[in-house]
Amino acid sequence: MLYIFTKYLVRAGLFFFCRRIVFSDTKVLQKHGPLLLACNHPNSFFDALLLGAFFNKPVHFLARGDAFKNPWAVKILTALKAIPIYRLREGKQYLALNDATFEKCTAILKEGGIVLIFTEGLCLHQWKLRPLKKGTARIAVNVWKDEEMQQRFRVLPVSFNYSSFKSFGKNVVIHFGNPLGYNQPLNQATEAEQMLELNRNISAELEKGMLIEENDDGSVRFLLSNLNTRKNDEASLINFLQQRLLKLRSSQLEPSFLKLSENKVYPSGNVEMMLTLIALVFLAAPAIIGFALNLPLYLPLQSFLKKKTEGTVFYHSALFVVLIITYPIYTLLLGLLLSLIWPSVSFWIWVMYIPTTAFCASVFFDKAIAIKNYLSLSGDDRKIIESVTGKA
Repeated sequence: MLYIFTKYLVRAGLFFFCRRIVFSDTKVLQKHGPLLLACNHPNSFFDALLLGAFFNKPVHFLARGDAFKNPWAVKILTALKAIPIYRLREGKQYLALNDATFEKCTAILKEGGIVLIFTEGLCLHQWKLRPLKKGTARIAVNVWKDEEMQQRFRVLPVSFNYSSFKSFGKNVVIHFGNPLGYNQPLNQATEAEQMLELNRNISAELEKGMLIEENDDGSVRFLLSNLNTRKNDEASLINFLQQRLLKLRSSQLEPSFLKLSENKVYPSGNVEMMLTLIALVFLAAPAIIGFALNLPLYLPLQSFLKKKTEGTVFYHSALFVVLIITYPIYTLLLGLLLSLIWPSVSFWIWVMYIPTTAFCASVFFDKAIAIKNYLSLSGDDRKIIESVTGKA
């Protein structure tokens, strides 16, 4: 029950937190198990929340073992389908518990379930793939020891691409690679050789679905911030963006990208610039109201979580989780207060008005940043961008 409730709560929160979430193949979200989702891991537990929110079937996922120290945390995380995985930094004494974790994953898969594992074993806010750990291959090889599972069980590489790890209004492109099945020729190889070969295949599929950044040039973030899926089939979107990335990198625009803000959204051409300005004018009043109504919750939470997560990759994921828990309560309490101050306006109208103005404020700031980014580039740079990307 908690899993289903959380699933739809996360979906509602993603509407405010993300501008666009694109899946390369939405049919995959309807799949049943046995399926092992082998994912890259750029954005803390936000990655697991995204897949869990949109897959029809429950997704069991491996999470850091240190999150399971509190008895209440164990109950909640278990209800949310989390399974602990321990690392050396959490203490040698816990590593033996991983045997039970892998056995549980194998059992779930044999029962036709879906398990999510982050193949790199750690999270860094980077647009690149790191060497894979052995956990994914260990689970897969163990499941394939059952002859019946050799026909049914698949490993599905899943690549996450974020336009930003820190800002609201991010775009996310999630690419599903080719499912990897049992490899009969490897049957005679040692288990270590089987695992090594499977990791090579997973790594190759993950990289096919990723925009990989070089030298922090900003091109990846620019392309992902300015998606236009109307012009491209979603299944071929990553391939399209990879081609545009090569062109951008050869266009000598890298220094210009440094002028753009973290969320590199950008209006392409004078017409889009005028439409963005018109939208700003219409959104100004509700955005100011939304900013005033929601700041008393957002500002203290932001300050508190930045201190608590300083030096880690958890800030934005933690902010998202805390907001989806506290914001409905805040909206109800604030709606009650406002209906007492202005009794002529219904409580339920206030309850709808508060998040609506919050959304207006989010869109307003996004468009204001777009105009700032547009004006920060020279005319020559704008022409190059438009000729190279076609506003990808």
